[in-house]
Amino acid sequence: MRELRFYAALFARRVHWLLLAVLLGALVGLAAGRMITPIYEAKALLVVEGDRIPDGLAASTVRTDTNAKLQVIRKRVLSRESLLDMARRMALFPDLRTESGARNADAVFEALQNSVEIEISEQSKSRSAPKDATFMTVSFRAGAPARAARVANELVTRILKEDSDIRTKAARDTLDFFSREVDRLEGELAKSSSAMLQFKQENGDALPEELPLLRDRLAAVQAGAESRLAHVNETETEIDRLVRLREAAGRVVDRDAIYPPSARELSRLEAQRDALKPLLPADDARLAALGAQIQELSQQVTLPLPKANSAFESRLRELTDTLFVAQAAGDAADLKIAQLREAIAKVPANASALEALRRDHDNLADQYDSAVKARAVAETGDTIESLAKGEKLTVIDQAVAPGEPVKPNRKTLALAGVGVGLLFGLVAIALRELLSTGIRRPEDLQRHLGISAFATLPYLSTPEDTRRRRRKVLVSGSMVGAAFVAVLVLFGAFYMPLDRLF
Repeated sequence: MRELRFYAALFARRVHWLLLAVLLGALVGLAAGRMITPIYEAKALLVVEGDRIPDGLAASTVRTDTNAKLQVIRKRVLSRESLLDMARRMALFPDLRTESGARNADAVFEALQNSVEIEISEQSKSRSAPKDATFMTVSFRAGAPARAARVANELVTRILKEDSDIRTKAARDTLDFFSREVDRLEGELAKSSSAMLQFKQENGDALPEELPLLRDRLAAVQAGAESRLAHVNETETEIDRLVRLREAAGRVVDRDAIYPPSARELSRLEAQRDALKPLLPADDARLAALGAQIQELSQQVTLPLPKANSAFESRLRELTDTLFVAQAAGDAADLKIAQLREAIAKVPANASALEALRRDHDNLADQYDSAVKARAVAETGDTIESLAKGEKLTVIDQAVAPGEPVKPNRKTLALAGVGVGLLFGLVAIALRELLSTGIRRPEDLQRHLGISAFATLPYLSTPEDTRRRRRKVLVSGSMVGAAFVAVLVLFGAFYMPLDRLF
């Protein structure tokens, strides 16, 4: 207990040196914090806002993952080209130059990389967890507060522009894609319709919907075969009867004289041509051959024929022409039957081909309708993004000029100075006492000289000792007071006004 009281009294006599060391340490810390070049950091806060218009009414066509989009924006803003462009526009780091005096792009880029920081808040990856808002923090460090805020706001402006460009470009690309798809499908649909129309025109007599009519027409033509044959027979019989009656009256019937062979052949060919003409195309070889024969015979036959000498000759010519017409009608009927049978035989193949064309046309029509609907949705999405009504980044806190630097941490330096001063004072006091060889108590006699004290007398101070002690107290107090005043002055001038502290 005596030891504790001794050292407590000894510490009390030296406490002014400890206070002086603490105050000097604080002064050194405050001065160091002031002399080190300050670094100011300006921060801006952005948040990802959701769509302004409910998806149930009108949905945006931009469906990118929010975190992935923000990562892309950060990479673009922090790219070498973007940072160097910003440094050139804002005249950042003008002192970083090469030996030739040119701007050192590598050094400027590295300095900007070390000064810019863009942080994105992490989202919960659990599907069951509620989706948190996504924030982006943009900060820039510089030696001047105003410059730090100005560059941070420039970074925010570039981030907002990148966000707008990404979304509007995605919406515009979507709209352009579906517009081109609609135009392409519209052209394909027109080609398909044209192909179907051309197929129907080329096979108009052998289409599936014409099959019942074809069968009815074939039945009708076949049903008229007997009447046509009977008509031919009746005409031939009438000619024979007329000739026999003429011969029975004692008249000689010279058919070649009444109706010359070339004229009869011309009449037969004309009747055949007139009967086949409705059934064959104009460029058919048979019609061409008949036309050539008719033209050749027309040059040989004198038309019109001489007038008949009697009613018999006129009637014979008429019946001969009627026979030619009836025979030509029979030949035309046979051709018509062959054409109808050929058309009926083509119907199954035409039906299959037409069904394939219709199926392709329907598929194209469905694709076209889907593309038109998608284009309408894309137009709505493009309008939403053009009006900035979709998901977008919004500034919550604009960067402002900071009042305090982030480096150096002056409070930490001041506290470190106090701690170092305290440690130094304690060490100095301890060393002074440990290195002292003087005898100040009975225990020192026993430890140093091996003599045991049998009595102690108090120290009688002389007037000179009193004056010397007072001078020491005055000097040490003055030094401690001066150091304390200096600490207050530095603290109030460089850190915080004293009226806010008291």
